[in-house]
Amino acid sequence: MDSDQPNDEGDLDETDDGEEGYGKFETFSMPKSMSEYKWEVGTYFAKKPEFVETIRTYALENGRSLKILKSDKRRIRVKCLGANGKCLWYAYCGYMNSVNTWQLRKIID
Repeated sequence: MDSDQPNDEGDLDETDDGEEGYGKFETFSMPKSMSEYKWEVGTYFAKKPEFVETIRTYALENGRSLKILKSDKRRIRVKCLGANGKCLWYAYCGYMNSVNTWQLRKIID
């Protein structure tokens, strides 16, 4: 039994490290509800529109007034405009050339 466990863990480590190259982060998949979604720095998004749609869905389901402050080929910044400027919610997602995907780099939830 002991010999099976290290092989299973070793196989998982080799696969994860070889694919991403930037650590072990998950690729985003839309949950049934965004009302209690917990954002995690490092989450990958396949395309920029996927991140934008996720932000819009999150804003609608949580009653937040979110605005895209900056959006270009390499980054997107989103800030909360609600609560008379007292809402600190902020997200920054950047494009990663080496893995051809977008990654959530900063989140204040």
